[in-house]
Amino acid sequence: MPIDVGFTRIFHCPVCDVDTPHTVKSSKGDMYGIICTNCQGGSIVSALELRLYQLKWEEELQAILDSLAEHPLQDDE
Repeated sequence: MPIDVGFTRIFHCPVCDVDTPHTVKSSKGDMYGIICTNCQGGSIVSALELRLYQLKWEEELQAILDSLAEHPLQDDE
């Protein structure tokens, strides 16, 4: 399944060195040109690399949300 130009995916930016949303700007075959929404740095990555990173990030986010649901934050009262 191709990733559409204009979509945003979480990816580790090699320029600003953080996990940030990246906008897909172009594609050719199985390769994608993406732009970091934080620093505007560009990268060229494979579709597989983009999908795997997005899945890893979604799993980590779900684990955080599950942890919060199991141990809700308490008010300081």
